[in-house]
Amino acid sequence: MSGPLAGIRVLDLGTRIGAPFAATLLADLGGEVIKVELPGQGDFMRSIGPFVGDYSLFWAVEGRGKKSITCDLRRPAGQALLKRLVALADVMVENFQPGTLESWGLGYDVLSALNPGLILTRVSVYGQTGPYRDRPGLDRNGIALGGLLYITGYPDRPPVRPGVIVSDYLTGVFNAFAIVSALYERDRRARQSGTPPRGQWVELSLYESILRIMEHTLAAYDRLGMVREREGNRLKNSAPLDNWETRDGRAPWSVRTCSTIRASRAWRSGPSTATRSTPSWPRGARRGRRARSRTSSSATRCRSASPARWPTSSPTRTSRRAGTSWRWTTR
Repeated sequence: MSGPLAGIRVLDLGTRIGAPFAATLLADLGGEVIKVELPGQGDFMRSIGPFVGDYSLFWAVEGRGKKSITCDLRRPAGQALLKRLVALADVMVENFQPGTLESWGLGYDVLSALNPGLILTRVSVYGQTGPYRDRPGLDRNGIALGGLLYITGYPDRPPVRPGVIVSDYLTGVFNAFAIVSALYERDRRARQSGTPPRGQWVELSLYESILRIMEHTLAAYDRLGMVREREGNRLKNSAPLDNWETRDGRAPWSVRTCSTIRASRAWRSGPSTATRSTPSWPRGARRGRRARSRTSSSATRCRSASPARWPTSSPTRTSRRAGTSWRWTTR
């Protein structure tokens, strides 16, 4: 397979998402990924539905682009086989409970002695060290400790889990990013120093990935003592912003803010967008304080019109030196 990572060999020892998704991304970029599965049962993701016949569509998505072998790492023969494979690899990913590789005699010190250029990435929920190190967990633990679960949902209801496995997939992206960075660093140092390439190991945790995308939440608490709460579909500093039902009861429309009078005229002709450039649409926090009235007005407009009468396109902003204009582009 061609691609920017052609010639890079990856051992995927992971299961579920956090480590395997990183390997899938590397395969998408041309890397050769060897998936290590348990003899007799295969990877856990093969057992997750929906199925076509007896074939998991979840596995079809996450296991694509990989070569599979079976190897029981709990047994000495499997450990010996992995050591032979490590000598031929550039990267290895895993997301076992912290300390598992070491209990099998396969810690980084052992593996790097066999292949000094190896990049090893290790994914867990809470990290390889610390008070929660030995606690098991999955995606929901990551989004809970990272804070995303608390701010997701409506103010008068309990927190709501996002619709997809956010912390695992996000960690998988950071994992792949870390791997390509480590590969570049390995080869750059070797070129500059004239010494053999030396790899490294990288630690990732689900909750830390969530912390990185929490916007202003941590900074606002640290500097202002502000605890962010659930807001549903709305944002305090942006109004109107929500999903509303149309007259036919079928099509939800999302109204968002922009900054031109032309967009305001488009809003008056059909609820596609609202503007903040006139006195009735103040900026920032002032607009947020008037959010309730603006939201109510927007919901009423949406319920009174059929989407068939509105433009089937969305405004795309084109910046100019003298200001900003809008043109309509088909969705």
